[in-house]
Amino acid sequence: MTSGIVEGINQNEETDAVNFIWVTINKGSRQLVKASPLNMNFRQIPILGEMVYLVKASSDESSGVSNSEKYYYVSPVGIHRNINHNAMPNYNELSTSGGGGFAVAAAGVANASSSPSENNLGTGFVEMPNIPQLQGFLGDMILEGRFGNSIRFGYTPSDTSGDTDKVSEVKVEPSWESTIPESPIMILRNGHNTSIGYNKLVIEDINDDDTSIWLTSQQTISMTPASPLPPSITPISSWKFPQLIGTSERVVLNSKKDNIILSSKKDIVFSTGANKTTIDLLISAIETLAQGTFPTAVGPTGPHPQVAQIIAKLKQGVG
Repeated sequence: MTSGIVEGINQNEETDAVNFIWVTINKGSRQLVKASPLNMNFRQIPILGEMVYLVKASSDESSGVSNSEKYYYVSPVGIHRNINHNAMPNYNELSTSGGGGFAVAAAGVANASSSPSENNLGTGFVEMPNIPQLQGFLGDMILEGRFGNSIRFGYTPSDTSGDTDKVSEVKVEPSWESTIPESPIMILRNGHNTSIGYNKLVIEDINDDDTSIWLTSQQTISMTPASPLPPSITPISSWKFPQLIGTSERVVLNSKKDNIILSSKKDIVFSTGANKTTIDLLISAIETLAQGTFPTAVGPTGPHPQVAQIIAKLKQGVG
């Protein structure tokens, strides 16, 4: 295994170098090599200037009688422990004179390096140096993107005070609670407060994150709903059993071919705050109909006897 600095990245399918990157390695002299992802099902695309690990293994040209090898890259190295990027500050970028740059890299020709580049991370990539990291707990599995998006496969640590000399104290506590620490929790988060700063630790916040989905088992989640729930409904923050909670500034459910199905053992509750226009109109329409009579073959008749119950249920469910 060796390592090197990324100097070229192919992002299109117009050549036979789909998914390839070009990496400078130093083995006595500067060498430019081509590498493809080691795992095609999980690809962590590097940016210019990041260091990657390289391994050599059989290529697609290998056969039973010959063994052809090529380089594969594993993942960028977290040199700066930065979520957004870990580019070397003064890596030597490829010369762009005389048909160089990406064209030279794609041809597999190692050309002379130009003057050092300052944060040339590649066209299209946006540097965000203040992205904080998620607080991890012993045993957690965390998949974290470069821009404040993440998936946590976690639990609720029973003690975060740490040991005297082996495990440090946790400063950022979980935002959820549980009396059963080993109960699993899975949190998909997209967007967090970016003003906290580089190398700072944060925890998921269901009330402040842009969009998130929480899959719980035995945890209580301190979520503040956008509008109060009816008194007959157990508050979200008091529920100690499995929940699926999704929250954002807007939620859209779109069924392209069939129904949207809402199935509940109990009531389906709508809590819409001050703007209860649609439900109010429905209640008003039913109340108007309830005041009238309707002609039948045997004469006029009044509304269905269960209309009053339907109206009461609607009003109760709106909250």
